[in-house]
Amino acid sequence: MNTWYLFTSQSKGYPVALDQIQLAIRVMNSFIDRYALNPNQSEVNSLLGKLLSDPAQTDTTMLQPLLADKMVCVTVTPEAGATNQPAFIQQLRDLVAPLPLAEDHQRLTFLLNAQDLPKYRAQLTHLGTFFHHYFFISDGYDDVSKTAEFRDICVRSAKIAQQLGTLTVLNSTQKYNIYIILSQVDNAPLLRNTMCAHLLLLQKYDRKHHSELFKTLFEFLENECKISVTAAQLHLHRNSLTKRLQKITDLIDVDFDDPDRTFGLRLSYRLFNFLQL
Repeated sequence: MNTWYLFTSQSKGYPVALDQIQLAIRVMNSFIDRYALNPNQSEVNSLLGKLLSDPAQTDTTMLQPLLADKMVCVTVTPEAGATNQPAFIQQLRDLVAPLPLAEDHQRLTFLLNAQDLPKYRAQLTHLGTFFHHYFFISDGYDDVSKTAEFRDICVRSAKIAQQLGTLTVLNSTQKYNIYIILSQVDNAPLLRNTMCAHLLLLQKYDRKHHSELFKTLFEFLENECKISVTAAQLHLHRNSLTKRLQKITDLIDVDFDDPDRTFGLRLSYRLFNFLQL
């Protein structure tokens, strides 16, 4: 790292004030902290672009000093009709530097250290809201050479979120991992018949009797089978919820004390949404 020096001069008419020197030192320190490890930001950005397109042939040595033990990959996609793209890209680059950001197939991709993600959430939310873009954030990983693989998970998650209508400004790919797995099963009838039969039965019963057993079971499972929490969320008395749950167990084979059964039903709800039954 190069050594930086600050020289000042003064005269009787223009004396140097202590607060001005302190401000200059703060600016220098901020610049050094931000760019000393990577004075050539464009080169680092280009390296990320190469890593995304040809990971096997990319030397990532230059990125290593910038990255902690765990990182996340973030993709950015504009909403339909989004404007001010150059201004958005510039502000985003300023925000994440010295970490790399690359344009990849009309999509932006950048890296963040996982430990720093919490402090960026508010700023990313502001940028995404103002410029009409949405972010998909991967799970943490520790090998930068795997970035293209985690980028692909972000891209798949974005497509599924659009399909399900669950897009927000900031999105975690973890929410969509099970859908990505399900999307690799090229047999929708098999999935429907093995996973969703119970839910289809509840849905049919609700239509016939104007009840809400389908929704009740979903909320109960999502709240870890807690009566009080689910009743409050559904604005029901505990006794009313208990009666609904009893009706559900009369109609379908479910044991709320069996974690395999409850896991299977929670998975079935996600599959149900994925298949849009």
